[in-house]
Amino acid sequence: MRLRDRTILDYVKNLQRKHHICQEVFSVLLQYIASHQHAVVYDVSLDFLLSCKHHHVFPTFIAKLFSRLPYQKNHEVQRDVAKLKTALLEAAMADRKRRKSSCIVSIVTTKSKLQSHLDPKVWKSISAFNQRVCTQLRNQEHLRLEKKLEHLRTKAQPHVGSSFMKMNSVPPKRHTVVGTNEVDSDMAAALNLGPSFAVAPKVNNAIVDKALCGVHQFAHRLRWRLQKGATVLDRQSALISSMPFPARGIKLPKAAPEVDSRLASLEIAIQRVYLSEATRPYRSNVTTSKRRGISKLLRLKDRLRYTVGDKCGSFVVMPQSMDKAITKKVLSDSTIYRETTMAAFTKTCEEVIQAITTVVRPRLGVAVARQLLDLHPIVPTFYNLVKTHKLSSATDLSTIGPDDIRTRPIISSCGGPSDRLSWLLVKVLSPLLQFVGAHIVNVDDFLASLSQCKIPSTASYASFDVTSLYTNVNNNNAVDAVISLYQQHQSQIPSMGFNANEIKIMLDAVLACNIFCFNDKLFEQRRGLAMGNRIAPLLAIIFLDHIERMSLTSGILLYKRYIDDVFVIGCDKTEVEKTLKRLNTFDDNISFTIEEPDDDGFLPFLNTKIRIVDGRTEYLWYRKPASRNILVHSRSAHPVFVKANVVRNFLKTKDRLCMTMNPGIESDVVRILDENGYRAEPPRSWFPHSTMDGLTLALPYVGDGAARKINQVVKESRLPIRLVFRSPPTLKDLLTSTRVYESKCLETDCRYCIGERICDLRGTVYMIKCDGCGETYIGETMRPLRKRLDEHRRALANPASYPKESFSRHRTLKHTNEPPPTFTVRVLHRHLTRTLERKIMEAREIRRNGPEINTKEELKDVLGLIS
Repeated sequence: MRLRDRTILDYVKNLQRKHHICQEVFSVLLQYIASHQHAVVYDVSLDFLLSCKHHHVFPTFIAKLFSRLPYQKNHEVQRDVAKLKTALLEAAMADRKRRKSSCIVSIVTTKSKLQSHLDPKVWKSISAFNQRVCTQLRNQEHLRLEKKLEHLRTKAQPHVGSSFMKMNSVPPKRHTVVGTNEVDSDMAAALNLGPSFAVAPKVNNAIVDKALCGVHQFAHRLRWRLQKGATVLDRQSALISSMPFPARGIKLPKAAPEVDSRLASLEIAIQRVYLSEATRPYRSNVTTSKRRGISKLLRLKDRLRYTVGDKCGSFVVMPQSMDKAITKKVLSDSTIYRETTMAAFTKTCEEVIQAITTVVRPRLGVAVARQLLDLHPIVPTFYNLVKTHKLSSATDLSTIGPDDIRTRPIISSCGGPSDRLSWLLVKVLSPLLQFVGAHIVNVDDFLASLSQCKIPSTASYASFDVTSLYTNVNNNNAVDAVISLYQQHQSQIPSMGFNANEIKIMLDAVLACNIFCFNDKLFEQRRGLAMGNRIAPLLAIIFLDHIERMSLTSGILLYKRYIDDVFVIGCDKTEVEKTLKRLNTFDDNISFTIEEPDDDGFLPFLNTKIRIVDGRTEYLWYRKPASRNILVHSRSAHPVFVKANVVRNFLKTKDRLCMTMNPGIESDVVRILDENGYRAEPPRSWFPHSTMDGLTLALPYVGDGAARKINQVVKESRLPIRLVFRSPPTLKDLLTSTRVYESKCLETDCRYCIGERICDLRGTVYMIKCDGCGETYIGETMRPLRKRLDEHRRALANPASYPKESFSRHRTLKHTNEPPPTFTVRVLHRHLTRTLERKIMEAREIRRNGPEINTKEELKDVLGLIS
């Protein structure tokens, strides 16, 4: 019997080596685990089949048996087929029961053998781990089959309307404006829709281009799959494929005659749907006043600063002058920040390159090292998130000063010099978190630990919170704590071959990249971790673990922590207070605060509130008072099935985290859903087509009608597709930016930035027009645009040195006896970080504009992507 979930395998193998478990007993152990897992799967499967019977739908494996049956429109045939399907469904249920019983017998038999041969502590450890894995497996199977049941029900009743949505719902006030009176009622109404609200787009050429780009990307991946066949990736290839960073280049696969005709038909059919939508009258999903409000908000982007609040999840609006004053006050703390130079930033970049070259390349190979190297990193940027829950309700926010506003400092390191190496370190070091006793990954993990804790009636409980954890972490101590934990458990995790010294070299290089910019000035963070660095949470978790190991005593019955939020149960109140005191004595910069239960005995922790009475635990679903309870609004231009999933998951979370029915919570749920335009009932919707092992086909979402037509087209294509619809940009995408103060070009007399800053753009498709003859060139680059444009300019100035460059050929043929011509640049597409997408958009622009300067060789290579 094979394991359904193999995550436990490495764990039991380690136990086998450590405790010298013989092969015979180990085989019995594997049989016990496999039987347990299969029993769980059969149990969930049985529930699924029972639900199918209750809702009068039939699983696909039964429906397929009758797919080729003739005369299915005949009433008598339909009746008899329905009886036969029901009989098959009951037979399948009986089979699941029989298999489940067989597994239970195997569990009982093997369990008695294992308990007689294994040390009680080892058996207890295996049993606990197996229980966690089986719980996770049960949840996964339940979610998978629940989605399948919803799909079967929708398929059986395809014309059921989206009754769970209330399209006329008006959201309450849920935004914060400080220091200004410029936000009028139209703007306020638009802000109340929430950051996740997407405005329905007009279907134009840009939308059609995105759709066809999605088709071409799918075709490219499908041809490569057919060319390579079934392959098992080696470690290097698997690591590269998992990287969330753009590939350096792409190769064209060979033609695939077996699917090319179907791909061509798919492209034409999808294009036809979008062009048909373009001819329809535009129907906005916002009222005229809200549309005016959005326009006004966009026009004021040069004066107002739009962000999303720290814990409320809603928009915060303030003048840019106030935002700068707040940030200036934060950066004036000389114990944490100080000004620095570009030379210092360049030095940190070189340290990262050195670490990748000397450590990563020998261990993981040239290809991985090349992918991790970013030769043109972006300087990280600084911004603040306003802690709206700290604003006094008695204060007039329009006249509040910068000194009265508390914020959370963030350094956005995405695209920075250490971003890629940080990703690798997270991948290597994340498995260490299983050895941090206090660490929990989510609320379910916490509740599972709580349920296993034996609590006496005298126990006391509280929650601790670490004040400003990230900026107060001692980096050297954090690295030492990680290295110590790594040395203890290196043999138990996939270390990729790195030794402790090499891990330390990479960590030091990453943490040295602590330079960022704000308002065109460079600063250095002198102390602590930068919130925004990928590795920071992991370092903070292990750093606190180092403190906790020296502070906790046997009087603490339960101590669980999510990053910096702790839930603690002690034998009595004195023990909890002593523990808090000990925690606060180990590091002068680390300070724990305490929160005790309220008058009813409830204590909030994550999204639950806990009460312990006479050793019995109660828990209820909880939303923080600071939260504005913003969900994707029902009128947002998101697919209906996305909204259905939002409501479904919201209701599931509430049900999962409530031990008993609570009228107050039920009332809150109805209110929250109503504010976001939903009814408090189980949602029903259709789902996009998806085949087993289907490749992603991502298309822009332009409405439910068009999405259903595309879904039908995809079904009829008979291609291995997992259809995904991408929603339009949200209000957060349109209004917020982490680099709002970096719109001006830093170079005086820049040759490329005329009207707007374009020279530092990355991921662009651009058009160059020769000022001498008017001919054009279309190209793409992931590097800063000025780097590529400078190469073209050098080729024009000195064609003999760049014989293969298109502009060398252009200068030789068109401007032989003339001085090098100047050129103007227009950016056609920007922020296309995925190489394949950028290449395809370049090909589409070349086909549309027919540039004269591009060489035939260039055109052949590029146009092959869309042929």
